[in-house]
Amino acid sequence: MLARLLLSLLLLLFSFPVLHAAQKPDDREALAGLKTARVIVDIRVADPDKLVFNLQLLRETYEGMVAQGVKPRMVIAFRGPGIGMLVADELDEEALDLIRTLKKKGVRFEACAYAMRVAKADPANLVAEVKLVANVLNSVIGYQNKGYALVLLN
Repeated sequence: MLARLLLSLLLLLFSFPVLHAAQKPDDREALAGLKTARVIVDIRVADPDKLVFNLQLLRETYEGMVAQGVKPRMVIAFRGPGIGMLVADELDEEALDLIRTLKKKGVRFEACAYAMRVAKADPANLVAEVKLVANVLNSVIGYQNKGYALVLLN
């Protein structure tokens, strides 16, 4: 009898995480009442793997908002030491595919001309999907003043 009770308790304990994990997570509370969400993402990565990871995260973020009934208005702004990764002969193929996928969804991409000068990267070789702007800090300032939420990714 005690063995049956212990077995029942063990089964109950092991099934609880399964029941809890079966609930699909959502962002309902955070997105409640929103029809659109404006966001500017400030990316300053210098590692191709981190760039791909961040772009995958942003794709999932975009798709998650859409799935929950929110239309994203997203700007992704690149600056810092990794800006040279955005030139055609340096950009990782997977990163380029992710940029193209997001661009087709309406995401705007910007690269900082100031950072390109510092990195000695040729702006003429910037991938076509990314627009060169004078200074991404001005983009961040401008978009925040227009109500865009700032997300920092390093």
